[in-house]
Amino acid sequence: MNKITRRDLIKLFGAGALSTGLMGASSLAFAKQSAHIVIVGGGVGGAASAKYMRLLNPDVRITIVEPEPKYIFCPGSNEVVAGFDTLETLTVDYNTLKSRYAVNVIQDRATEIDYANKKLKLAKGDVLSYDKLIVSPGPDFKYGAVEGYSKQLAEGDFPAAWHAGPQTLTLRDQINALPQGGTVLISSPVDPYRCPPAPYERASFVANKLKETNPTAKVIILDSKDDFIFHDVYLDYWKKEHGLGTADARIEWVPKKAGGHVTKLDTKNRTLTTADGQVHKGDVINIIPPEMAGSFVRMNGLAKGDWAPFNSQDFSTKRDKDVYIIGDSAAADPMPKTGYIASNQAKVVTKAIQAELTGKEIGTPFITNNCVAMAADDWGMTVAETFRYAGNHHAYEESYVMSDPTENPYYRHIRAEVAKNWQRTFRKDIFS
Repeated sequence: MNKITRRDLIKLFGAGALSTGLMGASSLAFAKQSAHIVIVGGGVGGAASAKYMRLLNPDVRITIVEPEPKYIFCPGSNEVVAGFDTLETLTVDYNTLKSRYAVNVIQDRATEIDYANKKLKLAKGDVLSYDKLIVSPGPDFKYGAVEGYSKQLAEGDFPAAWHAGPQTLTLRDQINALPQGGTVLISSPVDPYRCPPAPYERASFVANKLKETNPTAKVIILDSKDDFIFHDVYLDYWKKEHGLGTADARIEWVPKKAGGHVTKLDTKNRTLTTADGQVHKGDVINIIPPEMAGSFVRMNGLAKGDWAPFNSQDFSTKRDKDVYIIGDSAAADPMPKTGYIASNQAKVVTKAIQAELTGKEIGTPFITNNCVAMAADDWGMTVAETFRYAGNHHAYEESYVMSDPTENPYYRHIRAEVAKNWQRTFRKDIFS
């Protein structure tokens, strides 16, 4: 088992550092009798939970269970598809969480919760006891929603590229190899799904690249919705830069009401068929499937339907008060499924756990979502949302301010710079 012991830390930093808590953890954080906070998933929600739990409490033991040795941020992966960033830029490891925040990271897959005995079983055979369990495994795809599509095809010639990684590079390479005058089909899913503006950002980036390298090619977005976030801004951009609505348009958007909902993939003929029978042929086909809670959530009885319900004040699950659910698997409507939301849900959960451990009242949660997107390097957009707990176990009350189309290039440029800096600072907030 990959475990940092007190002896290991003394070797690295000396006994004085531990005794004075210079790394944020006291000697109690390594004692068996201390409260043990176990976290399933080392993505944004899980890592934020570990870091902020340590900042709140130097005495608890904290363990993350995560099968992958590194994490690749999804925010920024559209830049990789377009070819002006790399996966290496988006990749982080767990060394800082281990060394600076004394978090034990176990590289394994969590399989089963023993609710009665408060234990977590792992795929390699280990069993962890917990006092509090935070579940943040991210979503799974519903490949079967599109006839003919599958996980195997997504990992091959028809990448979804919605979890940043090898599929991102496959899609990038396919677009680079697109024949002159070719067509890229992007299928956008029904709500809710991770990062709502991302399909339209991706389409914009790809169209911008084609404008330079393959100007007679086009991008067609086949949408399972009639509306989406930043709708007015994207349509304004596409009209100005890519001739949307004209015979020579480089980008087309087909909403659901116009027959955009994709139902079938034909791999042999490289076509997508929509609900009203329209057939679209593509040289590159990028299907973003609808999503549901991760398999760990569903197999452990935490989901109701596609998503996992929770108690609004502290994100404890409906199944067990000592098990918490955050991130994309949670039924958190009206909150969108974004990494930023997951990181702020993590802060609510860790404050609730800290309050319970110290005998204090749980406060009133207030969650923010500062989300960004771009259409081009100098064409950005932002949304600032707040979600306030309404009390008495009601859903959260939402308010927001969102970018509108503007003729002022200065505003568009500033918003794009905000988006770029948001990505960098967000990564640092969670993993440094």
